Amino acid sequence: MRNCVHHAAKSMGPKMNDNTPTDRLLHILVTLGQAGEAISARALSEQLGQPLSSTYRHLKTLLRWGLAEENGQGRYLPGPACLQLAKKFDREAVLVTLAKPELRRLAELSQESVALMVPSNGQAICIELVDSPQPLRCCYQKGLAQPLLVGASARVLLAHMDPAHSLALLHSQGIEDEPCADYLRSFVAIRAQGYAVSVSEIDDGIWGVSAPLIDSRQRLQGAISLMAPAFRAHPRSERLIRWTQDIALRLSARLD
Repeated sequence: MRNCVHHAAKSMGPKMNDNTPTDRLLHILVTLGQAGEAISARALSEQLGQPLSSTYRHLKTLLRWGLAEENGQGRYLPGPACLQLAKKFDREAVLVTLAKPELRRLAELSQESVALMVPSNGQAICIELVDSPQPLRCCYQKGLAQPLLVGASARVLLAHMDPAHSLALLHSQGIEDEPCADYLRSFVAIRAQGYAVSVSEIDDGIWGVSAPLIDSRQRLQGAISLMAPAFRAHPRSERLIRWTQDIALRLSARLD
């Protein structure tokens, strides 16, 4: 899919005809992907010859779907959900750049698969992955998404979101009030201990641990997750948890 998007960007020159709202929305998305840095709505509007009001409306849609993100300074860049459309898309974001050496360190230390997960549009998306070197390992892929409902990654991300947002996400996935209360109680424990653990919640026989990435402003940026066959993880689970927490804390300390 990356090649499809990339080739489309080449073929769609700046003089393309934006005949429909969908064309205009996709033109914005392609332009965000081509830009070398975050770009303002006004610059997008001028570059594409679209009304500023339309540009904001389309950006709002892209933001809602996780296909764009705002950098906190009124400028926009591709969002993490783009990785679902391009498995090998390597978004040069600060988080990924900082996380890569830490992921490699944890994978080397544990000899297990390690992932960088971010929440987007009600899902947990893997935006970076280091595979275990062992023949028997957890099969995961960069760009893979799973509902923000089960698994260590989903639980730790939900636990560190704004409670109202977490509750809304649970309701949107069909969780009723009583089970929601159980989730919310579990989130208190997850926040207190600093990690979440799962066993066979998504795939049978797979053990996972996930620790949050919290920046200097106490904002959730993502999570570091380690996955391993349960039979191999159980005898050393305490070490795997400690190593994952240590890496997440070290990376969090570098996030502004």
